[in-house]
Amino acid sequence: MIIHIILLFLFLIDKTLATMAAFALIPSQVPGAKHIRRPAKLNAKEDNILQTTNIMETDSDSAGDEVVYSPPQVVSSSASVTSTTSSTSSNKRRRKKITIPRTGNLPDINWRAISMTHLRAHPNFQPLPPPSMIDTLHVRYFRQESWQWDYLHVGRCTTSQASAALGFLEPKAASFLGIPKSLQRGGAGAWNRLSQTVPENEQSLEAMEQILCEGRSSSPTSIDIEDVVGWRPGSKEADKLWIPASRIRDRPFPFTAKYRPNLTIEDLYERKLHLQHHNNQPNPMKVRMSWGNSQEATSVLTALNYFCGIDECTVIHEVGMCGSRYDDMEDEMNGVKIGATPDALIHYADGTVEVLEVKNHCPFVLNKQQIPSRSNNGSKYRKKKKGGKKKKQSSKKEDDNHQHRDRDADGIPKSYLIRDFQLEQRVPPVYIPQLMMEMYCTGDNCNAATMVRQTATKGAILLRLRRCEHWIEEMKYFLGKFQTDFVKTGQCPNDNFFWSDDSNSRYRKFLQSTKDLSESVEQVAFVEHSKIQRMVLERGAGRHMNDVPLFLDRVYMDEE
Repeated sequence: MIIHIILLFLFLIDKTLATMAAFALIPSQVPGAKHIRRPAKLNAKEDNILQTTNIMETDSDSAGDEVVYSPPQVVSSSASVTSTTSSTSSNKRRRKKITIPRTGNLPDINWRAISMTHLRAHPNFQPLPPPSMIDTLHVRYFRQESWQWDYLHVGRCTTSQASAALGFLEPKAASFLGIPKSLQRGGAGAWNRLSQTVPENEQSLEAMEQILCEGRSSSPTSIDIEDVVGWRPGSKEADKLWIPASRIRDRPFPFTAKYRPNLTIEDLYERKLHLQHHNNQPNPMKVRMSWGNSQEATSVLTALNYFCGIDECTVIHEVGMCGSRYDDMEDEMNGVKIGATPDALIHYADGTVEVLEVKNHCPFVLNKQQIPSRSNNGSKYRKKKKGGKKKKQSSKKEDDNHQHRDRDADGIPKSYLIRDFQLEQRVPPVYIPQLMMEMYCTGDNCNAATMVRQTATKGAILLRLRRCEHWIEEMKYFLGKFQTDFVKTGQCPNDNFFWSDDSNSRYRKFLQSTKDLSESVEQVAFVEHSKIQRMVLERGAGRHMNDVPLFLDRVYMDEE
């Protein structure tokens, strides 16, 4: 009996020592313990998660880590296989994050753009016919890229010249309106345009019809004007480009129609070769203009998806020049011929019409010139500062990061940077004459204009400007005055024409009403960047469909 008691006592001592030895281990040696490094600062969500987890506070043995203790669990072999398979599948689905370069030498002005040719086949877009089909004079039917549309600009004050003819781009008026210096210019361009004349033998309607209507002489059969209005691409062509959302059954589709063509790596590489061959020197103005032209149809599509998504009976119409005297508009401005070409017209189901104008904010800006300098650390670049002072040179590490960010592989400074344009709920004053003239030229049934301001990185904003008859009357008055004071006299306008230091003058009141209109616009909608319909990269190209770089410098580099 005594022997049994002694053996039991020794057994208990052994268990106690084993337990003490176990707790003498550092936390990382405890079975089932996992280390979690505590962040310097937790947000509310992270803090809540940690508070609901069984966390053991430890001493210096944990090297400042927190330890979560989980008792070891016995898992069957089948469950272990399932867990491993699930983890592998999850890793396959997890794609590597791709960093889109924000500097480069070769900006892609056609970045993910949908062409006007393809937009004309959209089921909710009413296109204009090819000029060769038009055999009856109706200038609104001539597309913007046609030679007829260019011909109609001769001697005409269009929206591109309206702000200049109104004196808005002169230094004092521009400063009053807040128009940037990059857009300021004198009235000489508008004066030259309005001074142009059409030969007398081409001024009659019969002569204009003979000149402009290609269908009159080239078409074997006459085409009724109703057929011209209802013209659109064939169904086979349209089906190759668009699938209406109503025919997509598997899930709700975010746009009015699915765009079928995809962008390929080969397409991007061809653009790169083209730019390398033709773009030897950076030309920011050319890049800016080209971006606006190439992205126009994509911005029109943004408006189409919004308005037609609200009411499927809404149709977006392509339109040519409106308001010319060939459309029987009365000439009321001392002989000034005017004309305006909106980017499209929004036709609602109730018969009302709204002007659509799009502005694409170019993301590419010229990189500031870098000045090379030699030092013990090798070649460095520093920026000029006003007053001739030089920027303090950075450390070696900072300079290496700067070189990686702003130079190419050869150490040459990159030409362009990406600008994230912040959208505002306003129409800049410089665009007020354009929108008002478009509403006036479109007709009395047009009482509003919608402007789409679209960016490459920050989405798009849709703004609505209401028609103001008083402002239009003032516009007509000052355009007529420009015609009388300068065009008819043959005298080129001087600087700050129309400007008056008297704040109660008619012109100063006109400028003030322009500023007020700029701030009075209403926001129709904001479209997030991810919800703008653009061309996507084909599947299997080594990238996610939406990961298309704005610069073409590194095309093929990641794939090779």
